[in-house]
Amino acid sequence: MADKRSVEELSLDELETLVEQRRRIERARQFADGADGRRFRPVTVMPAGEKPATRPAKKRASFRDRLLFVVEVLAVLGLLAIVVTSLANLDTLNREVVQARVATPNATSNAPSGELPGSSFPPLGQTNELPGSSSAPESAPAALGIQLRTIAALPVPTPGPRSPTRIVIPTLGIDWPIVQGDSWEELKQGVGHRVGTPNPGERGNLILSGHNDVYGEPFRDLEKIEVGKDVFVHAGKTSFRYVIKSKRVVVPTDLSVLAPSKTPILTLITCTPYRIDTHRLIVVGELAP
Repeated sequence: MADKRSVEELSLDELETLVEQRRRIERARQFADGADGRRFRPVTVMPAGEKPATRPAKKRASFRDRLLFVVEVLAVLGLLAIVVTSLANLDTLNREVVQARVATPNATSNAPSGELPGSSFPPLGQTNELPGSSSAPESAPAALGIQLRTIAALPVPTPGPRSPTRIVIPTLGIDWPIVQGDSWEELKQGVGHRVGTPNPGERGNLILSGHNDVYGEPFRDLEKIEVGKDVFVHAGKTSFRYVIKSKRVVVPTDLSVLAPSKTPILTLITCTPYRIDTHRLIVVGELAP
């Protein structure tokens, strides 16, 4: 029942209570109207157990995502299959070369090369790098408009009685024939003796090179050799012992390792790291008395 008394009849406490009620009503009205004049929308409480309506899933986008995922998986599997197949083919090639090698193979090509022996990349006909690539040389593309003149290759000398025929490194289990020449074709057959360098036991820099990851991998474990170990180079029935004095890694353009020597030394060259082949491993030994 509404209070019909006038303001003068109300007590002080009743007046304060009335003012407070008026303030609450005014604040509620202002909140309901809002600053922009929009009416307040009360929150709708859903009955217990009832779920709000949801938008239907986009089936087309979901199917596209699944399709892209399948394509990515197939691409990764295909790449892995290519890598495994390539490695298997390389291992098969190396086993075939090991089985087919002979004691004294004959050189069949005299193609000049300009980079250090033992690499697993094509020499590309450059003259400022070490020879010994493990990939066939590539000719210049016709689109470059370069005309290369054919130059007769220097003949590989016929192996003589003092020419190197075999290299043996007991600590590494290396026992491979030596061929004359260190270009692409010669290194298919074994370890190559660089033309123009001395024979075993002679004064000067005897240079032998070989692959580390193709055609039998004759120098695959050369990086494991230790200073002070023996290397035997045979010339027919005569054996010469060299003692390893140093080993280092150089870039393919470092031709200082091909320099002559006043003392009888042996230089072994191959590419490194294994199957990456961006540098050359140089192992130097001295002739033992």
